[in-house]
Amino acid sequence: MREMIEKYLLTYKGRLKLSTFIDYRSILQRHLCGFTTFEEISQGLEEYLAGLDVSGKRKNNVLSAVKSFMLWAVRCKLWPGPFFAVPRFKSRSAKIKPLSPDESRLIMRYAAPPYKDYFQVGILTGMRVGELLGLKFEDFDVKYRVITVRRALVRGAIGTTKTVSGDRDIPLSRAVWEIYQRRIRGNDLCSPWFFYSNKPGAVLSRSAIARAWRETLRVFNVKHRPLYATRHTFASLAMAAGEDPLWIAKVMGHSRPDQLFLRYSSFMEGVKRDGDKLIELVVGKQSFLRVVP
Repeated sequence: MREMIEKYLLTYKGRLKLSTFIDYRSILQRHLCGFTTFEEISQGLEEYLAGLDVSGKRKNNVLSAVKSFMLWAVRCKLWPGPFFAVPRFKSRSAKIKPLSPDESRLIMRYAAPPYKDYFQVGILTGMRVGELLGLKFEDFDVKYRVITVRRALVRGAIGTTKTVSGDRDIPLSRAVWEIYQRRIRGNDLCSPWFFYSNKPGAVLSRSAIARAWRETLRVFNVKHRPLYATRHTFASLAMAAGEDPLWIAKVMGHSRPDQLFLRYSSFMEGVKRDGDKLIELVVGKQSFLRVVP
């Protein structure tokens, strides 16, 4: 079975995004090498997945990779099929709570360098982790004041952005412009990477940034969030501030603005005072309604 897996991976290497390819390779090598035939996989996969001590989401990820592998085997006439479709497992996506405005200001102001710049740009632009790590100085268009997002650095390899709409131009705000100027002045090794490390031509490692993130949250007594919570923070605070949803969606690389409301609207509780604009529109800034004791 291992040999068949390698043939499949060789065929699909150019079709899948790098991160998906790496995940599929890990899944297939870990979970299918215990089976000896395609028939065994088709008949025993559901029972095998049911016995795994992992989340329903992870089981579905395994299921997707195996389904692709089995359909490839049928197309290549390595197995007559059919693949007995396994129903998807129930899963709950982990709700990631963004930072509050006070928490955001605290981290952006007092986090330790060089990670401070990364946290600031992440919160101020909503870029994905891979997109931030893949930033180069050449991506900053000083004339038109935009950041051109066209690549992502995933597991040490340069790839495309997550989606087609992920290729975008982000307005270069004054705060990010100041960070850009500071990093230009400090780039003694003339690195092409915006988030350069102290090694020539190298970029800050994701694991080092993640450790610094965890330590920063711990020091400031902020409840732990994963590193990509900076993206959620940008979305929720931009919406709470009243920014145009179309603009927010474009900056974040979403193809449709309704995704903002589906993913982030529940995060604004306690940040945005709902109802104030309605009251002001209807009764004015000062209410003339008679208060009854």
